[in-house]
Amino acid sequence: MASIRKRVLPSGKVRYDVTVTKRGAPRLYQSFDVKNHAMTWARETERDIERGAWRGTAMAENTTLGQLLERYSTEVAPTKKSARDLQNRARRILKHDIAKLPLISLSPEHLAQFRDLRLKSTVRLGGPKGKTTRQISGQTVRHDLALIRAAIRHALREWGLVLPGGDPVQHVRLPPQSKGRERRTEGDEFERILAGARSSKSPKLAAAIEFSVETTMRRAEVCNLRWKDINFERRIARCRDTKNGDPRDAPLSARATAVLQSLPRRDGDHEELIFGMKPGSYTQAFNRVIDRLGLHDLRLHDLRHEGTSRIAKKLNGNTMALAKVTGHKTLSMLQRYTHLRAEDVATLLD
Repeated sequence: MASIRKRVLPSGKVRYDVTVTKRGAPRLYQSFDVKNHAMTWARETERDIERGAWRGTAMAENTTLGQLLERYSTEVAPTKKSARDLQNRARRILKHDIAKLPLISLSPEHLAQFRDLRLKSTVRLGGPKGKTTRQISGQTVRHDLALIRAAIRHALREWGLVLPGGDPVQHVRLPPQSKGRERRTEGDEFERILAGARSSKSPKLAAAIEFSVETTMRRAEVCNLRWKDINFERRIARCRDTKNGDPRDAPLSARATAVLQSLPRRDGDHEELIFGMKPGSYTQAFNRVIDRLGLHDLRLHDLRHEGTSRIAKKLNGNTMALAKVTGHKTLSMLQRYTHLRAEDVATLLD
């Protein structure tokens, strides 16, 4: 049978504590703000026990959101293409108070508060303190909530997690998607970046930057290229580690080929990494150059935008050929990366 006890907290808030005692199941407890919710839970729990459909909520009561994210990072994230990004994102969420909440107590209200707090936060981009911060984007917060949702849903399917209200993230309004970045290098910025890279401590940084723009490859594709992946006769590079997991052959421009041919290599070592950098190291080295030049609004991934827009102009609107270069599978995604300047388009109208 079930019993409901009304309790007044020191703050004046009223809580309704429910105890369900039924043969065939341990004594169950739950607390609610609304009496009707307490009565509904008691009836449904008793009915589930009677028909053998009851599942315990011990995991939800004894596991915090932070503990769930840590387990997900250890057991599930390594199987994903974006493992490092997922693990870094989980570590950032663990710094927030919401990570301390037991899963049984995690509500849409808590998640909405977390969302709003994140949207008000800022992140440093490097450079002089106080001068290179920007507000967290809505897209970043969408990714945060997506990770929480993925961890909870995986636990519901695979780890025996039971949440009486189901996945709480599904009831939270997501921030609007951020406007796609349109940042490209202006004036002599690209030449200054190359010059700064040549004078840096990374011997192949300038070559990697120029190659990235010439091929529009993502940083992981660039950093994972080995000499065995290059066919100079056919002028193609075999990208084995792509974002969607499907290997592809990327065409090489004359300049991209020349960049590769200018690099030193060990005789007979076809497994040697061409640029000798890990993706994270590439980003850090690029950011150091950008900081020294004072271009704090420019990111490494913007090189892909720059390269795509340059090649789009060269190909004179041939989207199929452009997609072959960039590896995009849909026109909508390709359009996000193509930012032709109005003056560039004007010259095509002559």
